[in-house]
Amino acid sequence: MKLNITRHSIQLKLTLTFLLVLLPLIATSIFANYYSQRVMYDQIYDRTRGALLTTLEYVDQLVRNMDQQTLLISTNPNLVDIWNGNSSPLEDNLLYDVHVVQQQLSAFTNINSIIQEAAILHGESGTGVSTLQGSMKWENVSEETWFADTVEADGALVVHIPLLTDSNTNHHLKQGHIYFTRSLDFFNGGDESNIIMLIVDKNSIEKTIQNLYNTTNTDISLYYNGLPIIENVKQSSSQNSDFYIEEQFGNWSIKFQQSKKELFEQPESMKKLTYLIILISSLLAIIIAWFVYNEISKPLHIISSALKKFSSGMLHFNIKHNRKDEFGYLMNSFNEMARAQKQLIENDYEKELRLARSEFTLLQSQINPHFLYNTLDLIYSVAIKNNITEISEMVMNLARFFRSSLGKGRETFTVEETITHLNYYIRVQQIRLIHFTVAYEMDEDTKSIEIVKLILQPIVENAIVHGLGKMVYDGELIVRTKLVEGDLHIEVEDSGIGIEGQELMEIHEQLAKITSKFYLNDHTSDYNSCYGLKNVKSRLKFYYGETADLLIESKPGIGTKTTLIIPGSRGNNL
Repeated sequence: MKLNITRHSIQLKLTLTFLLVLLPLIATSIFANYYSQRVMYDQIYDRTRGALLTTLEYVDQLVRNMDQQTLLISTNPNLVDIWNGNSSPLEDNLLYDVHVVQQQLSAFTNINSIIQEAAILHGESGTGVSTLQGSMKWENVSEETWFADTVEADGALVVHIPLLTDSNTNHHLKQGHIYFTRSLDFFNGGDESNIIMLIVDKNSIEKTIQNLYNTTNTDISLYYNGLPIIENVKQSSSQNSDFYIEEQFGNWSIKFQQSKKELFEQPESMKKLTYLIILISSLLAIIIAWFVYNEISKPLHIISSALKKFSSGMLHFNIKHNRKDEFGYLMNSFNEMARAQKQLIENDYEKELRLARSEFTLLQSQINPHFLYNTLDLIYSVAIKNNITEISEMVMNLARFFRSSLGKGRETFTVEETITHLNYYIRVQQIRLIHFTVAYEMDEDTKSIEIVKLILQPIVENAIVHGLGKMVYDGELIVRTKLVEGDLHIEVEDSGIGIEGQELMEIHEQLAKITSKFYLNDHTSDYNSCYGLKNVKSRLKFYYGETADLLIESKPGIGTKTTLIIPGSRGNNL
């Protein structure tokens, strides 16, 4: 669990490191994007505002031109004389003069193309002349509101913009046109109400502001004294989704409205592209962090696995690699350490092995064979001389047993030789106890197998002393050898009193602690408990390895069976 937490912690740190490196770039990109949009907005606003003011100045200049032109016409004495003093300018004697007036009006319209029509009206009769209609007759024109406003203006220019609501009061003015009117001969203060009129189509005004339309979704409204000339804008400036400007110049005002989405289409595309780049960069940072993490974690995992194997006893394990980086150096260092440690352990083990063999040799050499043999021969001679058969046989078997066990410096004997030597010891015990018999069951395949000397004597001694020796009736001792799946099994079975359950459990616990290193390293163990059994098992493990074993089975009142298991791979080649 801790390893997984550490891995996740390293991965998280790497990912955060890469993202923190990207963070200034991301922040700079977002700020630059926002700042560029803001600058562009301000530039567009200033440029559009300037264009609107220029347009207002232009249309205002048109009005001033109308003012000057109507002033010139209204003060022209030739025109004034024809209209003043006559009941109707369309009388036959005035037709030529009216034609001349029409030509002069046409000259004005030709000079200024924005003027669609020019006309002069006789207020009393409602007749007049027009550049488009020629002669004209407007009934009751003097009763209409616009006419009265012009007369009351006392010679000033009056601009009329017909609305739908004016249809009941201004019958002769048409929607879609702008009418510039002024009284004739207002300087002389005459009583006659004659009017000069210049008519401008609203479409011609709209054409003058056509250059303000950036897209088809641009809306522009133009007003004169609050009256609409062109009215397309329907939304107020509170609509955040629109770009909105309102400007005023003199009597003119203009409103400009355009969709922000359309206006900032290209900057918005750049903004989306920036966010896409940020997203891709973040994903790449995470992927690169994961890749770098794997590049670090994989060799660390290899080294960790190697350490675990080495600590479990695989001293020969080496890390195979082709790396030339720091991890390669670390792996090479591990291999060198493993080789040095293996060599050190092997040297120590060999030293301990020699020490153990010396201890065994020392134990054997502590008995002076010559003194022992001579003493036993002396006892044997006295027993024969005094005709004591039991003592003579006991001494003879004991002498043979010691001679076989200690003689000639051999460490191993065949199974057949071991049983023969063991029989000397058993005969001594039979003479002492009398009431047990012995039987040997050896498979032919086992007789030639060599085993460590004195390996069976402690087992047989336990069977006789603790099993058969405590019986009041005759018992039996069986020594059996056989091969089981290639391993040598030596069984020592007695029909003695057996071992109680609790005691047997304690014996098993003591024997379970013994390994191949027990004899070499466990100098603090309590050998007073199960000394003989521990000695046998430790020697088995020492000579034959961990697969060798000592098994004990027992039932109280029935007997005990002890089995020595010697691996077949070493049975013949100790």
